[in-house]
Amino acid sequence: MIKKILQKLFNFLGYKITKFNTVESVDKDKITTLLIENEKPTIFDVGANQGQSIDRYKKIYPKSNIHSFEPNKHQIDKIYKKYPNDDTVVLNNVAVGEKPGNLEFYIYATPGHSSFRKLIPDTTWLKTRSKTAAKDLANPTINSKNYTVEKINSNIITLDDYCTAKNINQIDILKIDVQGYEDKVLEGAKNLLEARKIKLIQLELIFSEIYENPLNIYDIEKFIIPNNYKLFGITNAGSLITHYIWQQDHIYISNDVYNDFKKNKSPFDKN
Repeated sequence: MIKKILQKLFNFLGYKITKFNTVESVDKDKITTLLIENEKPTIFDVGANQGQSIDRYKKIYPKSNIHSFEPNKHQIDKIYKKYPNDDTVVLNNVAVGEKPGNLEFYIYATPGHSSFRKLIPDTTWLKTRSKTAAKDLANPTINSKNYTVEKINSNIITLDDYCTAKNINQIDILKIDVQGYEDKVLEGAKNLLEARKIKLIQLELIFSEIYENPLNIYDIEKFIIPNNYKLFGITNAGSLITHYIWQQDHIYISNDVYNDFKKNKSPFDKN
C-alpha cells in the first residue's frame, strides 16, 4: 500500500520509481557474462597454472574456445589430464611477453607464484608462504631461503604473432595472471589493442613488494587507455597498511563493449 502511494506521489511529481538489478563488483563471472554474451567466445588464458581459469570459463561458457599459455610443463601436463582430446582447449607450453625469445623462469614451491620476476627476500609474504607450502606439501625443509625450486629457460611468444599464425581475428576475453609480467604481455599485444580486437581484459595487479620491480596501474594502463579501453571494475579494496599482500583484479573493456553496455545494460543511463 505504501509503495503504491509513494509511486502515485512520484508520478504526480513527474518521477518514476524503478528497481534495477545490480551486480557486485567482486563477482567477476557475472560482470563477464553481462558484457560478453557470445555463447562461443574466444578466450585467451595467459598464465594457466593448473587450469583454474579454464574450469571457470568452461562453467560459464561451456561452448567457449580457450587458448591457454603456461611455461611450466608440470602444470601443463596436469591440465592435459583434465581436458584430454578436447579440441576447444588449446594448451601452449610457452610464456607470453613483449617479444619472441627466451628468458629464465623461476618456479617456486607453490607453482602458482612462479614468475619471470625474482622474489624479494625476507618479506612477510615470503616467510608466510614458505610455511604454508611446507605444510601443504608435507615438506618441512621448504623455507624462505629455498622457495625457488627450479629455474628453466622458457620460450616466449607474443599475442600478436600467435593470433597472426592462428588466423584469430578477435579475442573476446583476455585473462592475464602472470605474477608481475602483465605489462609485457600487453606490450606484445600492441597490434591487437590498437585495432581493438580484444573485447574484455581481466588482469591481476600485485601492489605489495613481493616480486622485484612491482607494477603500478600506469604500467599496464599506458598500453590500454590510449586505445580507447575503459576500466570497468576492480576487486579488493585495501592498502599496504591493511594487507601484507595487496592485489586486485582489474577489468577493462573496449569502447564498443562499453557503448553497448551504456545503451542496453546500464541501470544508470536510462531516460
